[in-house]
Amino acid sequence: MITYEWRNRLEGEELDEVVELVTRAAEYDNEAGFSHIDPAMAREADDDTRRIRHLPIKARRDLSPLEDIPLVTVAYLHLEVDANGLGTVSYVVHPDYRSRGITTMLVEEIGLDTGAEGGWDDTGAKALRCWAYSTHPASGRLTRRFGVPAVSRQWTLIRHLTGPFALPLDTPEVPSGVSLGTPRELLADDPVLDKVLGSADLAARHHVRIASDLRHGSGLVVDATGADGDVLGFVWYSTDHRQYLELRTAPVNALVLTAAARGAGVGTALLTAALTHQRDSNVQLSTLRIDPDDAGAVRMCRLLGYEQEDVHSCYQVGETAIPLPAFR
Repeated sequence: MITYEWRNRLEGEELDEVVELVTRAAEYDNEAGFSHIDPAMAREADDDTRRIRHLPIKARRDLSPLEDIPLVTVAYLHLEVDANGLGTVSYVVHPDYRSRGITTMLVEEIGLDTGAEGGWDDTGAKALRCWAYSTHPASGRLTRRFGVPAVSRQWTLIRHLTGPFALPLDTPEVPSGVSLGTPRELLADDPVLDKVLGSADLAARHHVRIASDLRHGSGLVVDATGADGDVLGFVWYSTDHRQYLELRTAPVNALVLTAAARGAGVGTALLTAALTHQRDSNVQLSTLRIDPDDAGAVRMCRLLGYEQEDVHSCYQVGETAIPLPAFR
């Protein structure tokens, strides 16, 4: 019913079909916040630090049993294997072919054995990790059926800024000796932000994730500066609108403090400043992702009126000494 073959590189019509699939799926899943694949990933190939494998999954159009019906790409799996043999999986099914057994059939045929000499399905992957964003029912059913455990979780929190569910947003109470800068555009490779990251008490996985996102991201930054002129922390956010729950929504991408600044109210002041700027830019709903194991962050967000909206899970097959991941 399905057919597939690993590719080192996608080319021609096959590349076009995969790009169309991941683009259509990302648009379809945007409001729900489900996992998506950047079309640029379909053009990736091996480099000095990683092995890339592409798996287009094909079936007869409309899953027809007739041999003369053409094959179409119904799903796509992107695999990135690092030097330690850890494989990061990104996977999506075409919206027209969901809930029709495509993924179950693929897992049943390929299996989940990572212990063979050549790794999983001879790709070199000795362990596999995959993020499932939002409370996706299909990922829950699949992982339960095949006994795949979740090894890391993230939460998405929401904060209503206007409307009947919005709590009052007080003027930021800035700690004595601390000043907040005016919002500025995020710049790639900002040495100030790099210095704060280097002094922050962050797990390695979060440090790597935020550093990568800052290099490729856009938006606005507000800094908190101490009496001696040193930057104590920053908040990175956006005021660009997107639709979520039929509301104008924008994210707070990151809030980072130096280890010395934690617990002094600097984080609350920065986050409140970002929320205030979003509200004044006609944003109705602000979103934020946090690590639920960070008790201090959870408490601060609760006090600022955030509510939990979604749980995101990272699933793993096989054993690896690589630290647990942050969001991909």
